[in-house]
Amino acid sequence: MQVLALLIGIGLFSTYAFASSQSGQPVGGEGTNAVSGWNISGVHYLLADDPSRLAGVEFDLDGPADVVKVSLNSSGSMFFDCVHITGYHWVCGISPSMSVSEVDELRVIATGE
Repeated sequence: MQVLALLIGIGLFSTYAFASSQSGQPVGGEGTNAVSGWNISGVHYLLADDPSRLAGVEFDLDGPADVVKVSLNSSGSMFFDCVHITGYHWVCGISPSMSVSEVDELRVIATGE
């Protein structure tokens, strides 16, 4: 009887271990998996007439995109539209301008090809 219980226990443990090793980590929401996409370089912040305020940001992507937007403050939900200039270069106007001290991130969202 003990041998039978031991065999059942080994069988159940093996099934549990196999099932456990096959399940992926639960993920959901933004930033939970690696996202393939563009690399960003040549970032330049454009100051407004009042140099304590930011009027825009420009940068280069390493490939073509159709739509690009940026966010500059991690606690906000405002995204600014970007305009394709030439090649892979994009310029994003910040309107209304924001205080330089409010900028705590550069989040770029691009879609397309």
